[in-house]
Amino acid sequence: MVGIVGLIVLIGGGLLLFGMVTEFRPDPVVPVTITGMPSRKLDPEGVFSLVTWNIGYGGLGKEMDFFYDGGKQVRPEQDCFNRTVDTIGNFLRRKDSVDFFLLQEVDRGSRRSWFLDEMKWLTTLLPGFCIAYASNYDCRFVPVPVTNPMGRVISGVVTCSRFRPEEAVRHGFDRHVPWPGRLFDMKRCFLVLRYPLPDGHQLVLVNIHNSAFDTGGVLRTREMEMITQFLVTEYQSGNYLVAGGDWNANPPGFKPEEVVTENPVKRELFQDLASFVPGWEFVFDPAKPTNRNLDQAYQPGITPVTIIDFFLVSPNVWILDVHTVQTNFEASDHQPVMMQFSLIPYP
Repeated sequence: MVGIVGLIVLIGGGLLLFGMVTEFRPDPVVPVTITGMPSRKLDPEGVFSLVTWNIGYGGLGKEMDFFYDGGKQVRPEQDCFNRTVDTIGNFLRRKDSVDFFLLQEVDRGSRRSWFLDEMKWLTTLLPGFCIAYASNYDCRFVPVPVTNPMGRVISGVVTCSRFRPEEAVRHGFDRHVPWPGRLFDMKRCFLVLRYPLPDGHQLVLVNIHNSAFDTGGVLRTREMEMITQFLVTEYQSGNYLVAGGDWNANPPGFKPEEVVTENPVKRELFQDLASFVPGWEFVFDPAKPTNRNLDQAYQPGITPVTIIDFFLVSPNVWILDVHTVQTNFEASDHQPVMMQFSLIPYP
């Protein structure tokens, strides 16, 4: 018995030491490499289209549950993963008129996604786009669940654009996850791309994936404070701001009774986001869910759903249309949201 206890202590200590040595420690602000540089410059008088979608790394299709959310599975079978990735790819290819894609949970060599480099996959899939990637999860070995560990995880957010950006920058969130959990936890961020305009102003595009599994909303509150400070400062400089992604919280004005679905609709409890940026507009489709529970495989009429994927825009951005694309959660636990917008010119 003593020997077994000693072995457990030795293994646990070894994992902690390994985690400390290999912990991902990015600087607060890091320039990001842009792959591909299209020659097109952004016309401030144009109408622009944008899709945000958490693709669930290709591993969270309708057949999947996930252990973090109360399910049992860690990763899909490889043939199921391949089918899901093909479905995601077909969707992106069909949206050949879209100007910007804001994607979340894009893996780059993770066990859970069969070590596919999805950044290279996107580069092949979307010729003519520039692509920028910012890592928010880089762990050599995630040791849970104990009987079937997640293992290696490299993942992040990706912005794809038909226009030539001036720069791409990763802005890291402050993290207050205590040791030792932080050794194996995500280091979340938002990715900023800047597009210069002829009058000296910029369109600033922000790709967001905020915290989940956040009891009391402590992490999300701090994340929203940091996002708000960034957005307001940029707006005061005369720039146009569009922020979109997976907020892991319901938008202001969300009403479960307005969601047209046979599934039960849940609330993601969190303080009112409108209090963070008064006067700005939260843009979403109130009639369609964007996210489902992962405690079980997707079952129409049974699996709880909600809205947590949406946009936040500055007062100088004019919204022409927004709608959630109904995919029945075929390829991800999220559904894509598409928006059209234009820029209100300064006098």
